[in-house]
Amino acid sequence: MRLNKFLASCGLGSRRSCETLIAEGIVEVNGAPATGPFQQVDPDKDRVTVAGETVRQRRRAVYLMLHKPRGYLTTVSDSQSRRTVMELLPRSAVRLFPVGRLDRDSEGLLLFTSNGDVANRLAHPRYGIQRFYRVEVNTPFPASRLKDLERGVFVDRELLSVARARLASRGDSSRRLDLVLVTGKKREIRRLLHASGFDVVRILRYGFGPLRLDDLPEGKTRRLSADEVRGLQRAVGLKNLD
Repeated sequence: MRLNKFLASCGLGSRRSCETLIAEGIVEVNGAPATGPFQQVDPDKDRVTVAGETVRQRRRAVYLMLHKPRGYLTTVSDSQSRRTVMELLPRSAVRLFPVGRLDRDSEGLLLFTSNGDVANRLAHPRYGIQRFYRVEVNTPFPASRLKDLERGVFVDRELLSVARARLASRGDSSRRLDLVLVTGKKREIRRLLHASGFDVVRILRYGFGPLRLDDLPEGKTRRLSADEVRGLQRAVGLKNLD
């Protein structure tokens, strides 16, 4: 890689401004003064300094979507050697963090990023990131009870509720519900429905903020598109997620 391009990728300015740094004689490659802006450097092997300080390329943040299957814990590691979602990710040179959680028996869209600050912001209730779930219960759910889920139920002195609830099919009752949440309380959907007299058979998260699971196969991952990353950027009020 040309030296001027390398310096620009380290966040030191445009290539032209980096050429000025080289011309000023403050750039060294492996302890020797740089010979010019077109000098070739290997970012993985060569040591480049500017005014005596080592500079390194800025790595672009990684954003990855996983279709989580049942049976995996949403955690980076587990002391009991149970299966975790990290086993399903491709090998990466950067550390990835899961954004929020899906419990072991739930499935669907799980987001990962190498930017811990972004992960925390996306998961925090303050930013109101909506989560979209398709939930199947053991018996038909009456349409007349949907508002109860939105008003909420106290369970162990904690108010559990959903932002929006509707039946997944037409009619007065259905075993499948579409629920929208903006909080991430532990096992909230299961606890809320159990307190309402229903047992959960299946939970599938198909949406997270502007993201949709669509046809991503179970157990597979994909990188987010540039448009999807910009959508997350707008959702949490950040100008740059890199």
